Parts: sequence; structure tokens; C-alpha cells
Amino acid sequence: MLAKKPDHVSLLFEDGGRPLPRYRLGFPQSEYQGSFSFEEVPSSEFKRTVATARLQAPGGDDVLPPLYEAKLLWCKDGEARVSGLEVDGLTRRRTAQCWNVRLGGFAEQSP
Repeated sequence: MLAKKPDHVSLLFEDGGRPLPRYRLGFPQSEYQGSFSFEEVPSSEFKRTVATARLQAPGGDDVLPPLYEAKLLWCKDGEARVSGLEVDGLTRRRTAQCWNVRLGGFAEQSP
């Protein structure tokens, strides 16, 4: 059985929910690895079913806080952009976040 290559996520917003300044996007950003998923799940925070994006370690723990109310902005050639809301576990504060996702299982086919 082949091992699944990990997916890679880089954050496009700062901790305060502000977009990263354009000049910082020219430099390598921190990249997180895990298994990316995008699905509808029941949420006690929102008291309804919401679209949720997650990046999980092999053991199932979240590598990054999940994105609730997630929206797929685009997906092409093994990359995707997803935006949503992070929820702080202590203060319950909701903050905008955007992920750039590189899907590890995607292999470009040569002609």
C-alpha cells in the first residue's frame, strides 16, 4: 500500500484576521503539513451544520484551528484557496483566516 503524501497549508491572514501585507507574501510563509479535509459537520459553536476545513495530524489532532463557515475560493492543479473563521478556544472570538492548500496526493500528468 502506498503512503499518502501530506497536504501543505500556508496562512494568508495574520493572527488579527488582517490579510498579510503584499510585501510579506513575496517571502516564504510558515507551512503546515497534515491531512486536509473539507466537509459539513455539526457545530456546537454555531448551533447548526457548517462547512468546515481541517488540517489534521496522522493521530487526528488538529494541526491548525479548524476553519468554520469555510468557502472554497478556487481549486486548480492540486492547489486550493479556502477562507473561513477560526474560533479561539478560550475567548470564543471569531477571526477571519485564509489558507493556501497544496494537495499532496495530486501529481501533475505529463503528456
